[in-house]
Amino acid sequence: MARVSVIIPVYNGEKTIKRCIDSVTAQTLADIEIIVVNDGSTDGTADIVKSLDDNRIRLFTVPNGGQGYARNTGMEASAGEYYAFVDADDEIEKDMLEKMYAAAKSSGADVVQCNIFDIYPGGGRVQLPLLDETVEITDRGAYTDKYFSTCRHSYEVCNKLIKKEAVGTLRFGDTKKYFSEDLLFNLELISRVKRVTFIADPLYVYYQSETSHLHKNADERLAGLRLLFRDYIANAPDDMKSAAAYTAAMVLSYSAADCAGSKAARDMLTGGEFKEYVREALKRGCGVKRRLFLTAMLYAPLGVKLTLIKMYGGRGQK
Repeated sequence: MARVSVIIPVYNGEKTIKRCIDSVTAQTLADIEIIVVNDGSTDGTADIVKSLDDNRIRLFTVPNGGQGYARNTGMEASAGEYYAFVDADDEIEKDMLEKMYAAAKSSGADVVQCNIFDIYPGGGRVQLPLLDETVEITDRGAYTDKYFSTCRHSYEVCNKLIKKEAVGTLRFGDTKKYFSEDLLFNLELISRVKRVTFIADPLYVYYQSETSHLHKNADERLAGLRLLFRDYIANAPDDMKSAAAYTAAMVLSYSAADCAGSKAARDMLTGGEFKEYVREALKRGCGVKRRLFLTAMLYAPLGVKLTLIKMYGGRGQK
């Protein structure tokens, strides 16, 4: 059994897939398997993968179903002790898996998260707060308040090493339905894990581009996120419903900032569903700045709300 199963979903990635896989085959942790799931590509992606000379690479070609379902295919085919997910247009530092695997073994963590280095056309920056700690999850709601709703535990899976045994039967939702299947997976994962280790080092290199999944139409993204939280909270464990509402209030606020002038954003900010999320959030353990922001989201006129979300928009605000 390999130590780590690296799962790479790819759709029409002929321009970046070799760079991505090269960063994985160069890992200082050699005992890995590399599962590339070709999600119905219509370009030369599959031929490029087939041309790579490394017996750790396995290629699966499936009809186009979206990134979430492609990841699920990789998970079903995996034989590793841990999962790692890498997007086809990104790359990872050569010691990422070795450092994260060592941290998992030394701390006994079910999840190890490293930081992310975002690459933009004009430069780059570290994405997340700098954390070096191991956290025991004894109260899932309190953990969600402190780490997930504040983006310390990030919504991505690409910067995480996740113990297969802890994941169990959990799989990704429909990317085309929810937009952020990563966020949903992480919310559900919190109910399954007992210990998380954070590494401050930015070991995952995330290439930001206008064609990436993140930069879909902002109105569509907002609609997908609203549906995600609606479905999750309806079926969530009792101790996660209120905590997830706090996350929903924050995520929807800064997602609405990307389309603040649209009818979709205005309808969301004035709707009863969003207001209920905010009311629940105000019952949670949020800081003074967030409490003031959320209070404004509940009581301020729409124009003030729109101004505030534009100022507040962006992850990691506390």
